[in-house]
Amino acid sequence: MNKISSAEILCVGTELLLGQIVNTNAAFLANELNLIGINSYFQTVVGDNPSRLVQALKIAADRSDLIILTGGLGPTRDDLTMATTAQFAGRSLVLHEPSKQAIEGYFTAMHRNRVTQNNWKQAMMPTGSIVLPNYNGTAPGAIIENIENGAMAKTIVLLPGPPSELRPMFNESVKPYLLERSSQKLRHLFVRLIGIGESAAETRLMDLIDQQENPTLAPYASEGEVMFRITQRVERDDEPDLTQDLLKEVYNRVGEYIYEVGPRKLPEVIKDLLIEQNRTLSLAESCTGGLIASALTDVPGISTVFKGGIVAYDNDIKKQMLSVDERILLQDGAVSENCVKAMATGCRDVMKTDYAIAVTGIAGPTGGTDEKPVGTVWIAVAGPNRCEAKMIFRKGNRARIRRVAMLYALDMLRRELV
Repeated sequence: MNKISSAEILCVGTELLLGQIVNTNAAFLANELNLIGINSYFQTVVGDNPSRLVQALKIAADRSDLIILTGGLGPTRDDLTMATTAQFAGRSLVLHEPSKQAIEGYFTAMHRNRVTQNNWKQAMMPTGSIVLPNYNGTAPGAIIENIENGAMAKTIVLLPGPPSELRPMFNESVKPYLLERSSQKLRHLFVRLIGIGESAAETRLMDLIDQQENPTLAPYASEGEVMFRITQRVERDDEPDLTQDLLKEVYNRVGEYIYEVGPRKLPEVIKDLLIEQNRTLSLAESCTGGLIASALTDVPGISTVFKGGIVAYDNDIKKQMLSVDERILLQDGAVSENCVKAMATGCRDVMKTDYAIAVTGIAGPTGGTDEKPVGTVWIAVAGPNRCEAKMIFRKGNRARIRRVAMLYALDMLRRELV
């Protein structure tokens, strides 16, 4: 069994080159390879052109043990990835009967009884390849092993382009394959923080980051939250766990901001806390416009605790559906402590839930004043016995202000629950 230490991600699609589609597949795969312990040194995007794809494959095979291709596995004439790669690998294409039957079953399940002829192209697979079933679409993937390139055999993985098909196929079929062949074994801990900026968190932990021993500490940031990854290199699975001492020191320095040590993101943490406490939640959103509801409903099983939400963008809706007193709107304004508290308690009462989150603010780019500039957001959490509110202010574009408001609202509820 050939060990794999380096990989190249090769994304195929003219629409990627033209910027018509954001290449999220490369980011997903690079992160997954890193977690497995396979170094991804290069990423390439190539259009739907056979000669340029062959050129990219030759370059990749010269410098990487593994090549992962995404896209170009569809039924149309410009979907040439499978045929071109098979030719590059010296393999012929043959009909894979289980894939043909899976395609027929997919169309039957979609109540489309007629399968067009070009769809059978997707069932043509390279000889000797490992076929990867697609449970979310029609295009199967493939792993082609032992492609001779110089003194070392190479491996090619072909995955469909749509993320809804690529990600489950990678997790179900490719990841277990690569874990057995990775030249490194890594033990990871993910420490997730909210309420502190990346630079402030890094400053508190800088000496631990600079040590770069085993285990190591590395920061990652996204809008509104920060994550640190603790990684230990191991030769065997039964080696002592050295991550816990480093985790303890991280807790000593930034523990007040940690909301999770593990894989769960904030919406999933909220779901689990509500389930554990047998509590229910509703939402009243103004400037976030349903963003909190969207984040929560991305989590499977949330329906057991999340009852619904009201997007009360207009003041009349705040009055009619959330019972916000008109005097509050006239005297304090929609973006105020009194208004957000009234929204939260009104939502809790009308939805008959244990908790309600309310958010109102000015996301911009216009609408701010000297007293309430763009980026001013009020958040409230109404519980069984009390209602708490706080104001946050964040600079940035509209999308950033709304996302940070969503995260801080969920964290405010989390702190209330714990």
